[in-house]
Amino acid sequence: MGTKNIVYFNQNKSTNETIRILDYGYHETIQGHYSAQTVIDHYVLHCIVRGKGTYQIHGQTYRLEAGDCFLLVPHVPISYQSDLHDPWVYYWVGFDGIDAVPLMQLCNISTGTPILHYGPTEELAELIRPLTIPKTVAVSDSFMALGQFYLLCSRLMEHNRNIKPLSRKEYYVNQAIALIQDSYYSNISVQSISDAIGLDRTYLYRIFKEISGMPMQQYITNLRIKRACYFLSNSTLSYSEIAYYCGYLSEQYFSMAFKKSTGMTPSAYRKSSASRNASEKNSAQE
Repeated sequence: MGTKNIVYFNQNKSTNETIRILDYGYHETIQGHYSAQTVIDHYVLHCIVRGKGTYQIHGQTYRLEAGDCFLLVPHVPISYQSDLHDPWVYYWVGFDGIDAVPLMQLCNISTGTPILHYGPTEELAELIRPLTIPKTVAVSDSFMALGQFYLLCSRLMEHNRNIKPLSRKEYYVNQAIALIQDSYYSNISVQSISDAIGLDRTYLYRIFKEISGMPMQQYITNLRIKRACYFLSNSTLSYSEIAYYCGYLSEQYFSMAFKKSTGMTPSAYRKSSASRNASEKNSAQE
């Protein structure tokens, strides 16, 4: 596992913060170390200070190294692995709260683009390091943890200052996508998303299709099916459990939607995926 320090924090009950700090940590990984997490329930921002590794999310693989940051997002299948020859060392902060999504967007990191090429991250590490030393956590420490997090975000925003700002339409569509990616497993709709953002449903529908190239409902369906494909290929969850985790009200409805999108039933897809994985494993061993 290598050297690993984690310090956990409790929310201040006397305040009503819109960002809640859960933990700060440091991990000096060993070669090829895999993450134990596959789906988490909060956000985790990593700052790599040495070494290399890969991060997989949304069906994409990012090759990252010292100077990069990457964001783990809740309720989304993830995987990250240390390099076999140059294992990475990183600091992290775990957090959640109603302002988590807009704050990360200001830092130019989002559920859709969960990485940032920052440059030397030592100044970021200096903000996190004091909070990764195990000790008895006092009330004041939780305030310090929140303050350091905001300071960390300010550094990322400062780095982001020369990036072309989003148009108003792009901003609203990004807000919608963030809500979808955070809530695809629930009973969301175009109406509920437009209500959350505070836009007219017809207007949001139109600009979403204009910016993303597809209707919002199709985007939601595509995301759910992509998640279902991951669970079918990488877990032993039952079909009813996968249906539930992907936002379908019944296994039957999930099966119909999956076949309509992929041309295969969930069981056929799982069998095909298992056969493909076994073949790739055998080829790697030869």
